[in-house]
Amino acid sequence: MWGTQIRQWDDIDVRDFSVDQGLYTAILYEELETSDTSNSYDVYCGTAQLPLHGSRSVRNTCSSILNYLENIYSESDHTTDTYDVCKLLNYWVYNRLKILLHSYDSNYIIRAHGDIVRKWNDFNELILKKDENKTCKPIINIAAYNDWEKRKELYEYYVDYSPIKTFLDFYPQGCRKFYHYVESKKKLYEHFKKHCTSDKKKGCPDFYEQCEKYDPDIILPTLKCRQEIINERKEAEHSALQRAKAHSVDDPNAQDESDDIKSFGASKLNKNSNNIRMYGNVLLGVVATSMTSGALYRVNINSLIQINRIS
Repeated sequence: MWGTQIRQWDDIDVRDFSVDQGLYTAILYEELETSDTSNSYDVYCGTAQLPLHGSRSVRNTCSSILNYLENIYSESDHTTDTYDVCKLLNYWVYNRLKILLHSYDSNYIIRAHGDIVRKWNDFNELILKKDENKTCKPIINIAAYNDWEKRKELYEYYVDYSPIKTFLDFYPQGCRKFYHYVESKKKLYEHFKKHCTSDKKKGCPDFYEQCEKYDPDIILPTLKCRQEIINERKEAEHSALQRAKAHSVDDPNAQDESDDIKSFGASKLNKNSNNIRMYGNVLLGVVATSMTSGALYRVNINSLIQINRIS
């Protein structure tokens, strides 16, 4: 739901936005998840019958990352890259294992990741034999931090932010989507601000300073659509409350009570029931209002950038 919203975006909204707009991380992960898992890497990842770590999911993840390293990553010089693609690859591998092996405990996933790391290192040294600037090394301790998923999300946001902002300069109609996307990262930044103060740098990601300039508290006030969204949210809340009040006044008790049950307890029960009904109506009103507010243009960033280049 990408209209005027009372609630903030959740993970599904953000993922849909990333895919719809063709953001780099979405494209990268899609490429990895659909890459070749044939027998080309059986020497390292095992066969379908005898897979690495006794799991076809581990074998397929191993094959996917080795395929990407050999055919894409190692073919380019990454000395001047704006961001660290290797870091994204490492996060993808561990997150992929977590998704595919969700029924196992964390120790099993850590051991499976360790097996892939060993094969990854062997593949770099024995097969690729590339220079440092063309070699992506595995991060063995990626799960050493309890907040590794938040670190992954923060780095993805850092990578994807600039292309979206550049696109927004050419297509201001995308402001609302961008606003909700940035707003969805507020809790993420609140988490890292607790760990990244001057006296607590130990628990801070090494790339946090690069991300500070994209803090939602800094970015949101600069967006032209901000006040419009704030006003519409206030209006939606006010309208919902007005409808709830009107409904509570027009809704008499549906059933008469006999004198013997009109006790203090029964009165309290009726009062609580009316309150619950009123709060439910408030919520329904808010949702209805947000669903019927202005529609947003669905625009693919890559397509419009291409059009702009052609013109």
